[in-house]
Amino acid sequence: MDRRQALKNMFGLSMAAAMTPLPSFANLGHLEADPLKQNALLFNKALKTEPNLKGLVGLKQNIAPQTLMLEGKLPADFRGTFYRNGPAIHQRQDQRYLHLFEGDGMIQQFSFTDQGVRHQAKFVNTNKFVQEQKADKFLFSGPDSKLTDSLSVTGPDSVNTANTNILPVNGELWALWEEGSATAIEADTLETKGLVDLGQNTKYGNSLKGLPFSAHPKVDPDGTIWNFGSTATGDIVLYHINNRGITQNVKILKTGYRGHMLHDFLVTHKHLLIILPSLVKDKSKDMLFGAIGFDKRIPMRVLVVDKQSLTLQREYQLDPGFAFHFGNAWEDQQGTIRFDASLYPNLDSLHYMRDIMHGKINHPEPAKTTFFTLYKNGHITQSEIEGISEFPRVYEHLTGLKNELLVTLSSVKSDVWSDAVRVINTNTGKQDTFVFGTDFLVEEHVIVDNTQKEGNGYLIGTALHLPSNRTCINIFKANRVSDGPICRAWLPGVIPLGFHGNFVAA
Repeated sequence: MDRRQALKNMFGLSMAAAMTPLPSFANLGHLEADPLKQNALLFNKALKTEPNLKGLVGLKQNIAPQTLMLEGKLPADFRGTFYRNGPAIHQRQDQRYLHLFEGDGMIQQFSFTDQGVRHQAKFVNTNKFVQEQKADKFLFSGPDSKLTDSLSVTGPDSVNTANTNILPVNGELWALWEEGSATAIEADTLETKGLVDLGQNTKYGNSLKGLPFSAHPKVDPDGTIWNFGSTATGDIVLYHINNRGITQNVKILKTGYRGHMLHDFLVTHKHLLIILPSLVKDKSKDMLFGAIGFDKRIPMRVLVVDKQSLTLQREYQLDPGFAFHFGNAWEDQQGTIRFDASLYPNLDSLHYMRDIMHGKINHPEPAKTTFFTLYKNGHITQSEIEGISEFPRVYEHLTGLKNELLVTLSSVKSDVWSDAVRVINTNTGKQDTFVFGTDFLVEEHVIVDNTQKEGNGYLIGTALHLPSNRTCINIFKANRVSDGPICRAWLPGVIPLGFHGNFVAA
């Protein structure tokens, strides 16, 4: 395919994404009962007796800079800033979103200096948020939450919530969403700079505007960024971006995938791994998350894509399954690929995040850390580690390379939310685990290390303490997690439960 045809295809896909990225957002006419109002009533009633819902109440305003109360001593070599993103507005007036993934993004910033720990938080000033904040009500329908009088939507970035991850890029931050553009954030003040134009100063021009850009980019040890975007047509957009945030190459991979939910992927030093789960979308339902179902007749597919050309090299079929998140992948000199997944046997976990939004706590089957080995001759092996697993992380300098340690959240005593953090030795299966207990709702913990040696450094992450109605941020020694936090800083209140974050060293 020549350059002219490639750009033509990019422009066509960009237009298609802008016109039909999500379920219909048109006015739906009069509804006998507003499901968003019913959702609010049910949630507020359940909140009175169920403390595990506290992290889903949300906020209405930014949090001004504040110094946090510190327990223990901050390590002398722990200096920098931890950023975390997640949905923070779930309800306006008497309407509440139907799914956890629909809320507007808020960036949490924790700064660690010689003076202690400082915190502030700001909403991402997207087009949607600015208009709705001014009106003090929902104005746009969401993927599942439909308004009777929704404003028109001209493309995915009209309703971009920037609510899933935060990626440091060339001195700024990119707030990430699944369906549209990244949003640039000023790293110190958290002020919103605007949508990231991936085609700027490249041969792609305006053809990349409005294309989906996943919330889980992978960053090579040299800073090169790889990402994908899943479209409604089943095409996968592949991105190669240099360490300054400038796009180098974009290709379209035609997969025929119709499950729509594609949250994460993997890289090795040679390849991208696009892993398509066993999902189907019911086209008769005018919603996104609520229309996606698990089909045990559909195998998972692993598409192995060459990094240099962004072209498909080979494909594997795995047993049916679903994963929100993967930890790492690597391959040896013989071309054998190994990777891990927090693997679910079905899609109940996605729908649990709809149920909990109206206060219903159920118990979906959890994920387990599962290891896959893909041989060049097509043979596949699979094994799993005991225990519940989510939000896997590895040392950044080993992204796409052989790793020994894997950090995950787990659940030991709680069946509502994660209540533990652990480090798994992938060679021996040994686990080093700290259990917070049922009084805490534990969020993703990330690795902080400046030595580029596995086992060194720290883990950092937040947890909501239910009895005191406060969120804390915890620091562990990476090689002695079971000893518990070496220090902990407390916020005066609750911040909403979030998704993903990253640490930037001073």
